[in-house]
Formats: sequence, C-alpha cells, structure tokens
Amino acid sequence: MSDATDQDAPSGRSAEQMLSYWITLVDSLLTSRVNESLAEHGLTRAQWQLMNALTERPQTTEELGGSLAPAAAATEEGPRTVEEHLDELVESGWLVAEGELYTLTSTGRISGERVAAVVEELRAEITEGISEDEYRVVVGSLRTMAGNLGWSHA
Repeated sequence: MSDATDQDAPSGRSAEQMLSYWITLVDSLLTSRVNESLAEHGLTRAQWQLMNALTERPQTTEELGGSLAPAAAATEEGPRTVEEHLDELVESGWLVAEGELYTLTSTGRISGERVAAVVEELRAEITEGISEDEYRVVVGSLRTMAGNLGWSHA
C-alpha cells in the first residue's frame, strides 16, 4: 500500500525507507514553525537558545556558544555570531553584560517565561500522538546516529 508521500521520495524508493527524506522534511517544517513563532516575540532561534541557557546561571560568551544548536546561528538572517546575538539581546534590555558574564534582566526573564509558554504549546502540537516513550526512542536513535557519523557532545 502506497500513500501520497511515496511520490515525493527521490529515486523511486518508498519515503518510509528514506531516513534522510524524513529528517530533512521534519527539520525544515520544525525550523520554519519555531522561527515564525519566535519572530512574533522579536527573537531568533539562536537568541532563544541563549536566553534558555541563561535561565540556569550567568555565563560567558564562550560558554553560551556551546549552548547553540549546530546550525541555529548559520541558518538565520540577521546576527550570525554569538556575540551579535548577545549584543541584540543586551540592546533590547533582555540581558545585561557584567564583565565577561551575561545575565538575564528581569524583563528578559519575564519575556522568556512568556515565550517559553508559547514554545511549550508548539512542542505539544508537534508531538501530538507520540507517547513519551516513542519520543525518547526517536531522540535516542537520532543521537546514536549522530554519534555514528562523528558527532560528539562535549
């Protein structure tokens, strides 16, 4: 039995067999939805990741650079470096730089909580129909594949 998605798969192979097809499609759709949602709040995906890292504790630029997803800064328009993203967040009043450390301001913390609620709703929508166990299996499998391809999380 074949469905319409099989027609979209390259090389005549069934889309169900095409791991790269599904990863690329989900990544594209997910990135688009997350970017649209964050843009409504004046944030890029990289800036959101930086703010999330700062909810734990103040951090340096170097520490914050490790909190970005591999392609977060490179796929967006606008700021490209961690420093440029941080400068925008400082200019917006969401962060303050104290020496080498960046810290969320009270405005940044409150705004971050609002955006977190929106992101949580989006996550729930994206994972609807997937159990916690299924989700853990998918993420674990992707992490293993990334490791098999040379990725290592420092």
